[in-house]
Amino acid sequence: MSWLAKHYLRQWQGYIELSSELTEWDRKAATVFFNALKLVDEADVKLLSDKYVTHIKRRVISQQYGKPFSAEPGTDKAMADLYGIEPYEYRQRRVEAEARLETQIKGITDVYNEKQIAKLPEFNLKMGKLYLKSYEPSFLGIIRDEVVFTLDPSKAKIFKQGDEVAAEFMRSLNLEKCEVDRNSVGMSLIVDFK
Repeated sequence: MSWLAKHYLRQWQGYIELSSELTEWDRKAATVFFNALKLVDEADVKLLSDKYVTHIKRRVISQQYGKPFSAEPGTDKAMADLYGIEPYEYRQRRVEAEARLETQIKGITDVYNEKQIAKLPEFNLKMGKLYLKSYEPSFLGIIRDEVVFTLDPSKAKIFKQGDEVAAEFMRSLNLEKCEVDRNSVGMSLIVDFK
């Protein structure tokens, strides 16, 4: 299911028409969307623009902008009739085009997120859904056997940019950086590496 691509596609016309009024968030989203569109085939762009820009059912007024921003696309049946093909064939083409677009959107977003995470002045370390909570360094600065993890990001240890211990955890335990989040609730887990 390509819900992410559909979200961007429904706002396509708004990104264009309100380009000078977009919030910073919408401007970044539009940049991701249009860069992703450049990476898919022209046939996919044509198919998607027909459904989400040219042959829409109606426009939806944005409370933020007070103007039409997103669009409710035409039905697959109406689009199939327009293309002179069976609805199931049109639906298959559309779903495949949306999936290819979503792959590009995710790729661009992942690169952007990695760059942002690398610049964080403060960060947590995590492994899957577990966040590093605490550890005991030895007198040589080497990490001891016991490391405590938590499911609650708000209880995770906060590291500063350039922290050598964080770099060692990332290397030795394959932990990854993530943004500090103090709003979630979870539980702790002690892991013994003996």
